[in-house]
Amino acid sequence: MDDTPGAPAHDGRARLGPLLAALTVPVTVAVLGTEATETAVTEVIVTGPGEDLDAVPGALVLAAGARGAAAVRAVTEAGRAGAAAVVLKADPAGLPAPVLAAAREAAVPVLTVTQDERWYRLAEDVRAALSRASRSATAPGTTGDLFSLAQTLATITRGVVSVEDAAGHVLAYSRSQDEADELRRLTVLGRACPEPYLKRLREQGVFQRLRSGEEVVEVPEQPDLGYRRRLVTGIAAGHRPLGTIWLQEGARPLAPNAPEALRGAARLAAPQLVDHYHQGDPSARVASRAELAHGLLTGRFDAGALAGHLGLDPSQGATVVAVDLRDPERSDAPAADLRRGEAAGIVSVHAAAFRRDALVTQACGQIYVMLPARNGDADDPAVHRWAGELVTVLRRQSGTPVQAALAGTARRLDAVPEVKARGHQALRLMARTPERAVATHTELQASLVLCDVLRLLDEHPGTRHAGLAALVAHDAEAGSDLARSLLAYLDGFGDVARTAETLTIHPNTLRYRVRKAVSISGIDLGDPDQRLVAMLQLRLAVHGRQGPAAPFPVPPATPGPTVPA
Repeated sequence: MDDTPGAPAHDGRARLGPLLAALTVPVTVAVLGTEATETAVTEVIVTGPGEDLDAVPGALVLAAGARGAAAVRAVTEAGRAGAAAVVLKADPAGLPAPVLAAAREAAVPVLTVTQDERWYRLAEDVRAALSRASRSATAPGTTGDLFSLAQTLATITRGVVSVEDAAGHVLAYSRSQDEADELRRLTVLGRACPEPYLKRLREQGVFQRLRSGEEVVEVPEQPDLGYRRRLVTGIAAGHRPLGTIWLQEGARPLAPNAPEALRGAARLAAPQLVDHYHQGDPSARVASRAELAHGLLTGRFDAGALAGHLGLDPSQGATVVAVDLRDPERSDAPAADLRRGEAAGIVSVHAAAFRRDALVTQACGQIYVMLPARNGDADDPAVHRWAGELVTVLRRQSGTPVQAALAGTARRLDAVPEVKARGHQALRLMARTPERAVATHTELQASLVLCDVLRLLDEHPGTRHAGLAALVAHDAEAGSDLARSLLAYLDGFGDVARTAETLTIHPNTLRYRVRKAVSISGIDLGDPDQRLVAMLQLRLAVHGRQGPAAPFPVPPATPGPTVPA
């Protein structure tokens, strides 16, 4: 039996025991009957003192304001209505004896939280845990993923997020800590926006503006109601409204890019809300764009067929941007996967805000963005600026030297895997210059060509200059550094002073090493062919096929190398 926190029951619902273990709000068990931990929980509802309950099988009942006789009645009502459990507030001494007796008589589990705990926070916590449990039992792309999207948007914007369907029912929300205002609390507890506030929004024309397109509408602070400033935008499929995303300002001002991020999140939420409206019909589920994008990026499926699912023309091109978080090499794998998943969510929001049809997926431990365009260009200044802004956000969020490579533009969608491979190779080159945030394929082209040449040379070991092979063997036997010194001298275009400084040795020492290396290898540095062969073969021997430690050297303006006197 699966006892992982929040694990679903056999019918896809969460079991009470694992669900309680998955909560972040401390909940104490006061009365728990036999087999109660296996009870399926389907929802959480909040009741007031003296409130009657209809049949609510599988509900976790939060009995707000229930004390004394009201607590006894709440427990009795929960048992009669078939609730999975009831939650009360309790003093450190525990619940009174009459409440415990009522729980045993009603045969309903009773749980407690501290007196200072807030009901809306517990409701948030339970619903998020139920969503995680549901998501683990269903295909990806369902509304459970809206919780992840809401949390990602909250992280980007420094706000408090909620997602509602077209009827105003709350589908998902971010963790709010203590930054939620009274409207947020009422909305979460009631699963819908209070009618007085809806009336004010209608009077202000907010909903009419939301139906007009992708406008981000600002709703000013409402001091008389205790409501903070908000931004809201609509979620739509074509011209059909599907819902809204609300962004409440918390303890800090919203980030400057909050409107763009909100618009991007709305575009990502649209297919998930389509799933929501087709809930219960697996044949109508919209495959997640990440799944389809991965197939396009890797070439695992026919690009023409995927293009149809993505609403793209297979003959159009796509610019590919590769992103690496640069996690520490010894990073714990599950933790690294989690960080990369969170980062992919941030990338998705930014990409959707930049280009409606942007595709984001993960592969080879990296994150890839595909920007479909008929006449796309990876060297487009707008794409370069966007990639730079994205890297800035990711570096601030992850604390690692994130880098992005503008890998190039595939002229047709079926050529995307080839461009992806260039992006992967470009990121490997950029790893040696962590201060470089973004690089284009054009900027890296010479280094990438060199990598290909070195790969071919490595694959044909019979193609070697015997004298240079003897030099490398001499270093291995004598423990000397002649080959590396000669390569540095050639890379430095014969500038003895600068090369010696780079190697942290005296110029005379470098001159001696170069003369000795020439003597052992028999290389004539006055012959350009021999210099080129020496640079390639020694680079493969000293640095491997990935090239030099600094793939972007700036050579000094000096004549070509000669044997130093």
